[in-house]
Amino acid sequence: MGQERFANNGGLWLHYEIEGSGPAILMRTGAGGDCQIWKDAGYVAGLKGYRTILMDQRGRGKSDRPNTIESHSYDNHISDIAAVLDDAGVQTAAYMGYSAGAVMGIAFGAKHPDRLKGLIGMGSIPFYNFTDLPKLANPEDEVEKMVAAGGVRPEYENASAEEGGRFPEAIERNVLEGDPRMRALDFVAGRVEKPWRGPLNVYPNLHFPVLMISGEKEDPERVTERSIAKIPNGQLVRLPGAGHLSSFYRSDLTLPYILPFLEKNLT
Repeated sequence: MGQERFANNGGLWLHYEIEGSGPAILMRTGAGGDCQIWKDAGYVAGLKGYRTILMDQRGRGKSDRPNTIESHSYDNHISDIAAVLDDAGVQTAAYMGYSAGAVMGIAFGAKHPDRLKGLIGMGSIPFYNFTDLPKLANPEDEVEKMVAAGGVRPEYENASAEEGGRFPEAIERNVLEGDPRMRALDFVAGRVEKPWRGPLNVYPNLHFPVLMISGEKEDPERVTERSIAKIPNGQLVRLPGAGHLSSFYRSDLTLPYILPFLEKNLT
């Protein structure tokens, strides 16, 4: 293991690890999993020559677990990313995010465009603003329903059924053993706690390079194509035969696209 560190953001402690040296890349997961899955999927080993900053977002891994909807707002998550970069002594970096982590990177880049040299996302990105979604009648009830359903488990099982496969055992265990309440609070906060006015309306304002890598089997309505078309310096790769899960864990498929992108925009 490389350097294990903790950043403080307004009294909340955020765990992160630094591996390697060179231009910095901050890596953040999505709806499930902590920073270990980047190692298990082969990204740290495949990114020699870069300084990878592996972040446990609030509620995951060794980071603190705040227990209110308000504490999981997009504004708080955005400020967490800034706090980790500040603690690591990094002013500008590339960003890698999986699934919902890609959207969070877009949110961070929209607020702090001077801090991102490029963004790489695995998965799909929506063609709507969060403020356009139907309001939740009872947010606390929605949290309890999601907790009872197992947090991220229904999302994972749906992605697995769509793809016809599952994560490798270590990654699957990491994702499914996460705290269901933390996933529920993240989801509900994104809808009710000062909901972020994006991502659709900020796509045209993202002037750093964006690379999205999506599985051929995910996003059947091809919404990500429409979203990428709105980003001035955006590009999309569709991985043949892959789904939402393998668009992340098959680093043998993704790194051949990621490495040239980083070489062009980060070095």
